[in-house]
Amino acid sequence: MARRSNRTTRVSRRERRATTVVREDETQDLGPWLTYGGPWGATVGGWVATEVTHALVVNNPTGMAFTALALAGTGAALGKLVSHLDAGAKRDKDVRTLHTVNVAAMTAGVTLGTVVGVDNAATAGAWFLAGTALSAGNNLWSKLHKKAPGEKAGGKWAKLEDEIGLAKHELLEANSNGKGTVLAKVEAKDGATAEELARKIPSLASVLKIGKGRITHTVDDDDSSLMTMRIQVADLLKEGFGWRGPSAFGASFGDTPIRIGRYEDGEDLVLNLPGQLRDPGPLGNGNVEHAIAMGVNGAGKTQGNQLIVTECATRTEVSVIVLDCSKFDQDFGAVRHGITWPIKDGGTARRFFKIMPKAIEARTEYLAAKGLTKWVPGCGLNFVVVIGEEAADFAADNEHYQKILRTARAAGFWILTSLQRATHNNMDTDSRANSPAGLCYGLRDGSDAQYCLPDEAIEAGAWPQWGNRKPGYLYAAGLGIPEDRWHVTARTEFADRAELAAAITAAAGVRTPLDAVTAKAFGELFANRTTYDTPLLEEGTAPAAPASVPAPAAAPDDGVYLEKETEPVEIEVDEEALAREVEDLMDGITELLQNEPERGEYDHLRLEDPIPAPEEDQPTLELTRDEAEGGLSTDDAQTAIYEQLDAWIRQGRPHFRPTELSDIWSTVALKDPRRWFYRVLNKLKADGYVSDDDGGQGDWDILRSPIADENGNGE
Repeated sequence: MARRSNRTTRVSRRERRATTVVREDETQDLGPWLTYGGPWGATVGGWVATEVTHALVVNNPTGMAFTALALAGTGAALGKLVSHLDAGAKRDKDVRTLHTVNVAAMTAGVTLGTVVGVDNAATAGAWFLAGTALSAGNNLWSKLHKKAPGEKAGGKWAKLEDEIGLAKHELLEANSNGKGTVLAKVEAKDGATAEELARKIPSLASVLKIGKGRITHTVDDDDSSLMTMRIQVADLLKEGFGWRGPSAFGASFGDTPIRIGRYEDGEDLVLNLPGQLRDPGPLGNGNVEHAIAMGVNGAGKTQGNQLIVTECATRTEVSVIVLDCSKFDQDFGAVRHGITWPIKDGGTARRFFKIMPKAIEARTEYLAAKGLTKWVPGCGLNFVVVIGEEAADFAADNEHYQKILRTARAAGFWILTSLQRATHNNMDTDSRANSPAGLCYGLRDGSDAQYCLPDEAIEAGAWPQWGNRKPGYLYAAGLGIPEDRWHVTARTEFADRAELAAAITAAAGVRTPLDAVTAKAFGELFANRTTYDTPLLEEGTAPAAPASVPAPAAAPDDGVYLEKETEPVEIEVDEEALAREVEDLMDGITELLQNEPERGEYDHLRLEDPIPAPEEDQPTLELTRDEAEGGLSTDDAQTAIYEQLDAWIRQGRPHFRPTELSDIWSTVALKDPRRWFYRVLNKLKADGYVSDDDGGQGDWDILRSPIADENGNGE
């Protein structure tokens, strides 16, 4: 308790120091005697000095004229000096007026008194009458005048103007929110700009003795001369805070935004992923903005992504697809039973991106038929959240990924690209441009934030150069978040993996299965997916009952194992099992020979390449095929190819080689069946049923079953 109290005291002192620097507008305390007695002293003392001067020059007309001229000039110069000092100290209008009136009155009184004298009843009465009025007026002003909010005099801000060059930026007002944050409104004068103020922020941070990135600024949209400086004088996120549970358990994903953390000023960090919400609150932007989550190892990206998965898995009308080809079980094992479609290998991820345009097309057609231009709650489709963890494995130079990011928004997909650095070699610039939102965790180089955060956040002062020293700290931009929050530091809630797993388990009856339209579009790739019913947690954290318990082995009677002579045992051979083993071995050898052919003079040829014509003097053997008799018709061969592809994908086999279909196409009753087969293959590719392997290994991916589509089902 004492430690917390001391920390609170330190925070308060630092906040008072920052507030004092930006709000210091009090004048020097001259004491009540000088403040209130000074005007009366000037009235009496001025009368004496004026009468003495008159007596000295009254008998010398030339001296009288020069003295009066000197007094008038001195008064004018004094007025100019006071006006200059007031302007430099940024005195308010009332103070300037008071000083001008006092200087003018004193100059006029002394000059006239010197010429005519103040030794008779008329002139002395006039002097003291005017002096009494001025003295009383000054006393009343000192007692009753209150500066308007935001108006200021000199003080430490004026010193800052001289020391770090803020003379053209006038402080209008400054207020503390009581949570370690000071908001100061600043106006640029005489053509000054926000960029000039931004360049002075490091110096101001040094004066306030706070870290880099703790002072940010925004510019008023309607008046570029008005700026707001936000000074965070204490890190209130340092001790962290626990997870408060799902923000809307059992509600629709389209009801309210999801909560994943808290800002440093105590407000909740909430995200509007679908754009369209029944109760958007301050996040009502209506747009689906794909996002980039960026940060070094250990910065907290995975924790934040787990919170997003948990929020989705405890609501309705939403499905989650997670791609993690590096360490899925480590990253998402605790929440895997809430993921609709876990994708753990590169081959499945590659086929997913190839077939996803078909799902986008099917969903947009469904929405268009209902007269909708975007996904809305209750439309009959689940909103689909796609999280690509370690996305550098598949986001770089992936034309399918680029196309998906361009077209997925209107179909009700939200895509989060999570990686360490979104540089061009990890994520191409087109894909980055189509992911305008950002969740920027700690970076080794704060300037890398430009790859994740919008320019507005960077220009305002967002600087996440804390690496992995502050796990869970981040800046969040886009996703409906007001722009003036993009540069405010936040931190994700800390949740134990078992807590997240328990919440997802409790929501098993809440989650909505993926809608039939999307499931059919993904076809067998989705139908043959692997799903999980239980979390993967550290042993002993939340033990689950095993499916079956093996019987314990019997121990020897004496508890000692002795080497004994045994009789030969006759071993029974399972002929069918042996045959399967031999068949598997032959398949492996065949595949090896296909991948590593024996070197020879025809090694440079491929199956799809034409065979070169023989030399003129070489004997040739021509085999003719009777097109009318024998062989398959083109229709029958095409049907057989379709049936084979359908069988393979239903068996869970995702790819094939053209040579594996040679027993079908080679029997077609044509002179060149190979050319016909590749025309069929290219037609299947154009229709989105198959795709050649991006790896260049000669494999073809099976994306969907042509038979299932023809029969009107994709299950």
